[in-house]
Amino acid sequence: MLYESQILKENPKAEYLEDIKLVLKNVKSIYFNWYMHKPATDRTISEEIEKKHEEKVFAYELYHQIRKIMEENPVPDRYKNVYLNGEAIKDDKFFTDLYEGLSIFYKSFKDDKNNKRIPDLVLHKDQGSINKEGQIYLAEIKMGDNKKALDDLEKLTALKNGKLAFEFYIFIYVGKDVNEFKEELKQIDTSNYSKDIVCICTKYQQSTCNTLGELLEVLE
Repeated sequence: MLYESQILKENPKAEYLEDIKLVLKNVKSIYFNWYMHKPATDRTISEEIEKKHEEKVFAYELYHQIRKIMEENPVPDRYKNVYLNGEAIKDDKFFTDLYEGLSIFYKSFKDDKNNKRIPDLVLHKDQGSINKEGQIYLAEIKMGDNKKALDDLEKLTALKNGKLAFEFYIFIYVGKDVNEFKEELKQIDTSNYSKDIVCICTKYQQSTCNTLGELLEVLE
């Protein structure tokens, strides 16, 4: 249960978030710690100058674990007529709003059409709908050693301020617990961020789930 968040616990669709917390326990530690190696400029593999956790490896395994719940027999009613997609691009008619939203943070954003934001996971009814029915969540996933991880809070805010009508906009922070996340929040300006963003911190297969607003209230 979502004991960490009274707001989310009272949401009638909180079971989708509970499922994410449940499957995070089933993601083996190797997927939390899968490294990508960057060789030195002379391309000699033996001289590694950087090693960081690989987001896509974790994301694909999380996708797999969620699909296992979705494909139970019988299929849970909450997953009938909705689909889980990885890195799904929404229809172009939404991008204008997304550009406007992101220009709050990046003044040059609207001038660069290559800056499309593609969520890591999307649970929805279909690719083009903007109706609230069946638009369950979209999620961004970041590994804890990514120095720009918290930029996803900007992206999620922009997505939420557009025409999309998802129930949940989720930030999944892998390798950081909630206390570490709160310390990082103290270091940035969060005034423009949506306080409704769902923040799931997961470390050593232990997860917490809160709204960004709840976390910021604790810091005040």
